[in-house]
Amino acid sequence: MRKACNKILGATKFLIVFLIGASILLCGGCGEKENAAVKREGSSYSVTDITGKTLEFSGKPQRIVSMSIGTDEILLDLVPLERVLSVTYLADDGGISNIVERVKTIPNRTHGNSPESVMGLNPDLVLISDFFPPESYQTLRDMGMNVYVYKTPSNMKEIQASIIELANVVGEPERGAQIVAEMNARIKKVQDKLANIKEKRRALFISAIGAYYSPDGTFRDTCRQAFVKDATEDLNYSQACNLSQEIVVQLNPDSFVIGDWNFDGKHSPEELKQELLSNQSYATTNAGKNKSVIIIPSAHLLTCSQYFVLGVEDMAKAAYPEFFP
Repeated sequence: MRKACNKILGATKFLIVFLIGASILLCGGCGEKENAAVKREGSSYSVTDITGKTLEFSGKPQRIVSMSIGTDEILLDLVPLERVLSVTYLADDGGISNIVERVKTIPNRTHGNSPESVMGLNPDLVLISDFFPPESYQTLRDMGMNVYVYKTPSNMKEIQASIIELANVVGEPERGAQIVAEMNARIKKVQDKLANIKEKRRALFISAIGAYYSPDGTFRDTCRQAFVKDATEDLNYSQACNLSQEIVVQLNPDSFVIGDWNFDGKHSPEELKQELLSNQSYATTNAGKNKSVIIIPSAHLLTCSQYFVLGVEDMAKAAYPEFFP
């Protein structure tokens, strides 16, 4: 029983970060308008978050605390490092973070939704995703902190909207628009190379907890931006769920896609790859026949920041190597 519980806890940790970080949205140029909830008057401005809470600033916040890895990554491209008081402990994990080297000079770390990790830091702004339960940010507010809650993105379009929104919150709207423009330019460059594709290749994401159906996840949008079809698009379930091996075989993907994050030291991507290729049921799929398992850096595949474009580039190059000599 204890062994089973430990296994469940490990899988749950992976799934939580997967849901926070992965999936997670962007698709087009939604984000180029300033958030309507922003009001400016000289150097002073106010912003209203997703909970209806309005924050007043006499100037740009200088002691910012981030409570999620996606916010860490967005924030570091919006403001100078000296304005960031704390990032999450996940920012130091190269398996899931794109900013490991850049955060080394930032002195503090937050841990999940723990208000204790923020106590004593005296921030002038705390950024937190609505993925966390309301009591998490309410506790911080009760402690007298300026807490801004934003919607967790789940595709490219929403990621870009979050970048614009957070840029307004920290007083850097021009920089936010620039990041979105850079993302769009890189996506266009990939799609221009793939313009003559006649038939999209089919991919299926599989993690340590198996195949998963998530119609609103970033993986599906990563595929779309890379002109690849998420094999689970052929399903029409009413909610997210795990998929059986029988369903995976029916979907018949051309490639299995896995991340490289060994989150607990017990889930090697190479071991998962060999497990998939040795699975007799999967041997009947196109992916099994062609021994096609694509390994993409989890920091690119599961991100909910501007680094989403790296996952699109990885996917396109792996699925269509002939277009990327």
